Amino acid sequence: MRKIIIIGECTLDILFPQQRDTDIVDLKAIPGGRLLNAAAMLGDAGYNVTYVSECARDLTGDMLVDFLKRHNVETRSIDRYTDGITPLNLRFEPDDTIIGSRDYPKERFDVVWPRIDNDDIVVFGTYFSLDRRVRPQVVDLLNHAAERKALIIYVPGLSPAPDHGITKLMPDILENLEMASVVMTRSSDLATIFNADDVALCYARHIRFYCDTFINIDAVARKLDIFYRDSLITEESSSICDTLHANAGALAGTVAAMCDNDVTLGRLSCMAESELKAIVSAASEWAIGKNRVK
Repeated sequence: MRKIIIIGECTLDILFPQQRDTDIVDLKAIPGGRLLNAAAMLGDAGYNVTYVSECARDLTGDMLVDFLKRHNVETRSIDRYTDGITPLNLRFEPDDTIIGSRDYPKERFDVVWPRIDNDDIVVFGTYFSLDRRVRPQVVDLLNHAAERKALIIYVPGLSPAPDHGITKLMPDILENLEMASVVMTRSSDLATIFNADDVALCYARHIRFYCDTFINIDAVARKLDIFYRDSLITEESSSICDTLHANAGALAGTVAAMCDNDVTLGRLSCMAESELKAIVSAASEWAIGKNRVK
């Protein structure tokens, strides 16, 4: 069976509701990050998924690893470090302000590499792929995936903007774009990275030079666009929104459609319009909860 390898962070999100006077006992904790949740959705649906990450040998790390295992995700490539804690995100609605808590050991990301074969799908991205302390190992693994002729999907996930600005991150972002076979963003990511909200212009000026297959989720316009060379396929849905599970679902649906339609690295250069439509349709369906994990 074709394998899906997802490289991302393990975090636990603590959700604070819109009402600031809510009793603290009403707070909710959920597994965080679109990559981790996309892995769980795909595992639940019967796909062969491995998650590559790191977390501490603490109760929070145990919860996240157990969550992935419950959803049939292989976890042997998660580094369980002892000197530090598993990352936590405090998320405050309605503007989704995030306060992160991180305590990492000096030596990080000593993972067992998963087996990667021709035509496997490798997904990576978010700030995790730009973290200077793990990036060398991530890049080594991605170069190995490229040598093995895997199809590589880059998910920037760079909203909100970093406190220190985007300029210092741009060389690594451009290198990520160059390694990618497919790029998948939200409109908010494009605003953060390129300071622009015109999706077609961002594709033409900044992305197509590196990668000519590009998918964008526009939560305001309630649509998904896939740009493929000179083609544009759009899927509109009133249920598309910029939430954790919607974004994770859109990513999972995209990967599932590529598996189901046998979209490999070799065939990526000659996809038919029907295949493009199948991809954006699946992304839309999964985004609105077709395969929501619990």
